[in-house]
Amino acid sequence: MPMKIVELASSVSRPVYAIGDVHGMASLLEVLLATIDEDAQRCGAEPRVVFLGDIVDRGPDSRRAMEIVHATLQQREGSQFILGNHDYLFREALTNHLGDPALDHWLSGLGGKSTLRSYSHRMPGWAGELPDLLLPRYAHHLALLNRAADMVIVNGYCLVHAGIDPKKPLADQDEQDLREIRERFLDVSDPLEKVVVHGHTITRSELPEIHSNRIAIDTGAYRTGRLSAVVIAGNSEPRFLYVSHSD
Repeated sequence: MPMKIVELASSVSRPVYAIGDVHGMASLLEVLLATIDEDAQRCGAEPRVVFLGDIVDRGPDSRRAMEIVHATLQQREGSQFILGNHDYLFREALTNHLGDPALDHWLSGLGGKSTLRSYSHRMPGWAGELPDLLLPRYAHHLALLNRAADMVIVNGYCLVHAGIDPKKPLADQDEQDLREIRERFLDVSDPLEKVVVHGHTITRSELPEIHSNRIAIDTGAYRTGRLSAVVIAGNSEPRFLYVSHSD
């Protein structure tokens, strides 16, 4: 399947709000989306939302988080969803492309059990059982995963889930790197083709961070109770919004 790249032109009147890893924290996502609407209203703007992926796993309500993403893409024209590595595993499980060992690793090691508990009280006995268990009611979630982008370009910014291979042009990136890369990207401080906006790796400060060539907005929602977004509006400097359970 060819890499799916979406290009959006950001302006002051149509800003892009990029949201970091949700990981099943649906209540935080609801509050952040309300905060985004309030922020856009103050600016007299029509917001577009880009989800940077990892909507599912670890947190308590992946099913509701997926419903919120689905509704947001329908209600906010031009919004996009980027496939994260956890979303990819969920999609593969729903299409029966995970064997039993991979399914066990997802369920036990990567927080997949939390996802399935939010959908059903019954755990699958084997990998092939999962589509029959979930798809009769949630086929629209699989459709959402199948439509997801790999990369979104917004003016001078490249939005991805994990990062990019700094040795390759954006057009030649590997989808797995976009979902999973860490050190080969994070340890590079040289200028890149565009400033990369990403999640996947929780920031050391557990707050959004601006680096020389990237903007990191995974603030560990499932662990810290803090979910963050970056606002890209025309040529303005990027700014952050975040919500937490203590707000």
